[in-house]
Amino acid sequence: MLGKGPLELMVSAVRQLAPRVRAFELRNLQGGELPAVEPGSHLRIPVRLPGGKLVERHYSIASNPARRDIYEIAVLRKKQGSGGSRAVHESYGIGTRLRVNPPANHFSLHDDERPALLIAGGIGITPIKAMARALANRGAEFRLHYAGRSRAEIAFRDRLERQLGDRLQVHSSAEGERLDIHATLAMAPRNALIYACGPQRLIGAVQQAARELGIARNRIRLEFFS
Repeated sequence: MLGKGPLELMVSAVRQLAPRVRAFELRNLQGGELPAVEPGSHLRIPVRLPGGKLVERHYSIASNPARRDIYEIAVLRKKQGSGGSRAVHESYGIGTRLRVNPPANHFSLHDDERPALLIAGGIGITPIKAMARALANRGAEFRLHYAGRSRAEIAFRDRLERQLGDRLQVHSSAEGERLDIHATLAMAPRNALIYACGPQRLIGAVQQAARELGIARNRIRLEFFS
């Protein structure tokens, strides 16, 4: 049992989403429903590093927020870094048991009728995917732009295409389909809230385009993922 939090979870399924991205399905070890979550919520997951040190890493909950039977997280195995993502890939398997704190949310989705523009880069899709499901569930107006190196590396792509249809636009740089942030923000409805999650390069481009277009800061919500 890893961790010391009050919520006991068990890995019940593992799926390879892309060459370096793996999804982990977590269920309540005691059975029954999990605590309710809002779109954008994350879990602090205990991870045993190769040297033996126990640390915590934050992973967004990517599953449909309406579900109470599972939490799904997706982990990108990084080529460099402290080894946390590598440790998850190598040591987490079906039956792994965890003790964690309840989910927290610092990247919340609005709950009124305003439309939304969702922008995800790479593994930044995880909180954005949950937001898209929540917006779709309530019949809200939104579009999701999802950028990645290649279609093979774009996690959840097939699932999102089935669920969202023409509300999803995938941008693969390998196929010459780079995301034009400035044009994308310029075409958003004037009252749309804009959510972006991804690497610093993407976040910086959103901030710059918003300044150039005179988009009010209170319409932009950002989360940085490395």
